[in-house]
Amino acid sequence: MSDGTAAWAADGGSFRDRANRVYRLGPEIVRGLDAKALANWNAVRAQPFFQKLMAEGRIVSTSNRPTDARAMPGDECWAGYIQHERIPFLSYPYEWSFGMLKDAAMLHLDILEEAILAGWTLKDASAYNVQFIGARAVFIDIPSFTPHTAGDPWIGYRQFCMMFLYPLMLSSYRCIDYRPLLRSSLEGIDPDTANQILTGATRFRKGVLGHVYLHAKMQARHKNKDLDEARHLTEDVDQRPSERRAGRHSEAMVMGVLQGLGRTTAKLSSPDDRTTWGNYETDHSYAEASFAAKTSFVQQVVDEKRRGLAWDIGCNTGTFSQIAASNTDYVVAIDGDVKAIERLYQRQKAAGAANILPLVMDIANVSPAQGWRGAERKALDERGKPDLILCLALIHHIVISANIPLAEFLEWLHSLGGEVVIESVGRRDDMTRMLLRNRVDQYAELDNANFERLVGEKFEVVRTQPLKGGTRRLYHLRPR
Repeated sequence: MSDGTAAWAADGGSFRDRANRVYRLGPEIVRGLDAKALANWNAVRAQPFFQKLMAEGRIVSTSNRPTDARAMPGDECWAGYIQHERIPFLSYPYEWSFGMLKDAAMLHLDILEEAILAGWTLKDASAYNVQFIGARAVFIDIPSFTPHTAGDPWIGYRQFCMMFLYPLMLSSYRCIDYRPLLRSSLEGIDPDTANQILTGATRFRKGVLGHVYLHAKMQARHKNKDLDEARHLTEDVDQRPSERRAGRHSEAMVMGVLQGLGRTTAKLSSPDDRTTWGNYETDHSYAEASFAAKTSFVQQVVDEKRRGLAWDIGCNTGTFSQIAASNTDYVVAIDGDVKAIERLYQRQKAAGAANILPLVMDIANVSPAQGWRGAERKALDERGKPDLILCLALIHHIVISANIPLAEFLEWLHSLGGEVVIESVGRRDDMTRMLLRNRVDQYAELDNANFERLVGEKFEVVRTQPLKGGTRRLYHLRPR
């Protein structure tokens, strides 16, 4: 909120957790805490393990913040406030590549193991407690840290399986894309669902028998567990909780579960399917001179001025994302090709890069606002408006493959408010002719004259550059 007013923000907090809530106050991310959460924060921030994790960047940088309660919306008043480092651009598990989800899972397990050794635990295991700054996974839900009571089980086990382990297993063992499942069910994949998919010989793959099959059977056997526990608590109402729980789960047992999950998760691997654009740097359809001209054109636009946020839509393996990142604070690299994004992520991770965020997303079906009243998970264009948008070798896929009218796509680009570098691909282009095979040619809008007419209605053309003998053309556009 650039005007400095207060708003509830889905930046790692949820109004379902009544102990805390996250607000966006201008450029600041502030979290209100109730008395118990505040006491936990004051205790855990003094712990050496917590200070170490924060210094390493594995936990989001957080500090105390005096905040006027009147700045908060409504009648909400909290016992205290903390301030988090702002995540440059939010992302969600249903937009992550295999490696990103796996790294987020390992981060969660590593943090939990260090916490338990220090007498602390995490009260849940939501994948939404992790965000990415570039290719670095960061744990953001500070109020999840609570003191660990001897004898208590790890209550986040089921949630970890649903949101991390099962999606990774479905991908690794069955080559099933977990992203549509996580997008349709924000709570993750239920044990019974995973058990119905991971059948046959797959049941004997590492971790499936114990974490899927037996888990599902136990869930079925105890589907009335809540009622049974309520009856048990009623019968033992005068007994102290520590006495009821003591001896049930030793620290060694809990650590054994965590370390076993860590070994299982670490051995899961992404299916080695060849991506369509995984070798874009060498497999693209441009002659050397045309590719050099395209690279030079993009570099000139990028070098004109420093920008805060850029989107590279249809980024492939990030060739032009890296050019944009040379003079942009943060680049969001988007592509529907899962393996291309995975390769980009692994390269960025190896390089220690922090200003390119790779996301798996079909731009013809972008992530919507989701959750209660559409407020818990933000739509793509609600997370930050780009100053520059790259749309290179994308138009023909949008218009022909996705059958979206060019005018509609340009209207959407215009609504984002940033400058645009777009590549028009005419009907004479070899890729366009391939896409038009077995189709009725109804795409006259791709011809240069029609393309420029539609562009001119929304944008000012700053410069152009022909490519591939004139079958393609680059445009630098500013919104009118």
